[in-house]
Amino acid sequence: MNILIIGNGFDLAHGLPTKYEHFLKYTYAFKQFKYLHNQKMVEMYRETANDEDKKYIEYFANLYEQKNKIFEEIERLILDNVWIDYFGEIYKIQKAKRKDGWIDFESGISEVIQSLDHARCTILEKINQGKKRGRITKQQLNILEPLWGKMGIEEGSVLFQEQDIENIKVRCLKDLNRLTRCLEIYLYDYVEGCVGKNPKIKLPDVEKLNIDHILSFNYTHTYKRIYHIDQSKKIEYNYIHGEVKSDSNIENCNLILGIDEYLEGEAKNKDNEFIQFKKFYQRIYKRTGSEYVDWKEKAVQSSLAMRRIDVKPLHNIYIIGHSLDITDKDILSSLINIPNTRTTIFYHNQEALGNQINNLVKVLGEEELISKVHGTDASIVLQKQQESVWMEN
Repeated sequence: MNILIIGNGFDLAHGLPTKYEHFLKYTYAFKQFKYLHNQKMVEMYRETANDEDKKYIEYFANLYEQKNKIFEEIERLILDNVWIDYFGEIYKIQKAKRKDGWIDFESGISEVIQSLDHARCTILEKINQGKKRGRITKQQLNILEPLWGKMGIEEGSVLFQEQDIENIKVRCLKDLNRLTRCLEIYLYDYVEGCVGKNPKIKLPDVEKLNIDHILSFNYTHTYKRIYHIDQSKKIEYNYIHGEVKSDSNIENCNLILGIDEYLEGEAKNKDNEFIQFKKFYQRIYKRTGSEYVDWKEKAVQSSLAMRRIDVKPLHNIYIIGHSLDITDKDILSSLINIPNTRTTIFYHNQEALGNQINNLVKVLGEEELISKVHGTDASIVLQKQQESVWMEN
C-alpha cells in the first residue's frame, strides 16, 4: 500500500492561492467591487488597479453577469459576518505593523470560543452565588470586544447574563457556517475554476510516485486534477476535512473549519456547550469519513501476514506539504507506526525541515523519532523536495 498525505503546502507549491489571507483578500475585493458597481465606477477603477485587483474585478464582473446566483450568495454570506469582519481587522493590523499578514482562522476561532466558554463559567459562578449577572475578566473582554458591535451588546459593558453569551454563541456558529460556505465557493469557483483552471506546475517527487491512496487535509482536488489523469487506475481518496463541491449549499457544505479539543479530563465528556465548533464533532456531523482507519487496518494485517523480516518495506507513506502539526497527531502517528512501513517526508527548505522535526518530536516522542530516522533500516526518511517544473501546454 502506498499512501500519500498532503497538506496545504501541496496546493501552495502548485501556485494556488489557498491561504486564509488569500480568501480574506477575495472577500475584501468582493466588497470593493460591490461598492464600485453600485457607484458605476468599475471601468474607472480598472485603469488604476494593480494586476491582482484587476483579476478580481474581471472575475466578479463575469460572476455578476453569468453566475448571478453565486454572486448573490456570496453577498449574503459575507454581509455582516462577524468572522470575516473580525479576521479582516486582524489582517489590517498585521499589515500596518509590516507583518506578512498571515492569518490562522482556526487558532483565532479557538481563542474566541475558549474566551466565551471561560466567560460563561465566570458568569455562572456569580449566578450560582445568587447574583443576576456576572463580570467577565479584562482579558476575556479584550479578546471578545471586536465581536460586541455585531451582537447588540452595549459597548464597554463587562456585566453579562448567561443568555448574552448564548446569543453570541448562536451568532458565531451561524456566521462560521456562512464563512465556511463562502470559503467553499472561493476554492471551487475561483481557485479551481478560474486562476487554477489550467494547472501549470508539477512536482517531480509526486509525479514519479505510484500512489494508490490519498489522505488529503486539503479541501481541493489538486492531486486528482494534475496527477490522476489515468482514470482506469484506481486510487482511493479520503478528504478528512471535507472537499469542495459544485452543487453544495450552506446546508450540505461538508468543509471542516473548526477547533481542536481544549477541555481536559471529565470536562471533555460532560461540557458540550461549544461542541459544534470542534473538528471531531464536525467530522461526525458532516460525515467526512475516516477511510484512512480501514487502510491502516488492512496494512497492519498484511504486515502481520509477512513472516520474513528481511524483506523491503511492504508499505510506503509519503508526506508532502503538511507541517506535521500536533493537532493531527493521532492520524499521523497511527499511519507512521504501521509495521513494515517506510515514511518519506518531503521538505522544501531547511527552515521547513527544522519545523517538521520539531513537530515530529511532539507526534512520536523524542526516543521513538530517533529510533526511526537512524540506521540503514530507517523507517522515516527526510528528503529534500525537488524544484517544481512548469507543465507543457
